[in-house]
Amino acid sequence: MAEVKEVVLAPITSVAGNKRKVDVSYKLEFSPSEAGKQFKVAISLFGEDISGDDEPAILTLNGPQPLYTFSYGSPLKKKFKIITAQAGVQSVTELSREVDKEILDEDPGATQKVVQGVVITIPHADEIYAVVSVTAEARSNTYQLGSFS
Repeated sequence: MAEVKEVVLAPITSVAGNKRKVDVSYKLEFSPSEAGKQFKVAISLFGEDISGDDEPAILTLNGPQPLYTFSYGSPLKKKFKIITAQAGVQSVTELSREVDKEILDEDPGATQKVVQGVVITIPHADEIYAVVSVTAEARSNTYQLGSFS
């Protein structure tokens, strides 16, 4: 069964303007019986509220929602890429993505402190993690519905 291993989100760094550079690497492992089959790979970034965080966690009924999902293709972008499995382990390093700073701002508040009579605003730290998923699909036959008149 296809397996994702060793997902690494590299340190997120500032680039031109209000963008942040995001790099994700991971390993995919496929069995010999999966070799040659096609799989979808998707990568999403999530925010995490850790113990002692600056802001309380927000509960969502549908579970955590991604802050950002990698897209693939041009001009029609998809939220996944199709790969053909090879038996064994493959190391993958995705092309860097430049993401708007505001998108990754999962703790949007700030703390103000007075230092030597000057008010300094310190944005709350953001805790981000990446999730890589690999899935297989199978299509059914086409069933033609008859006329209901």
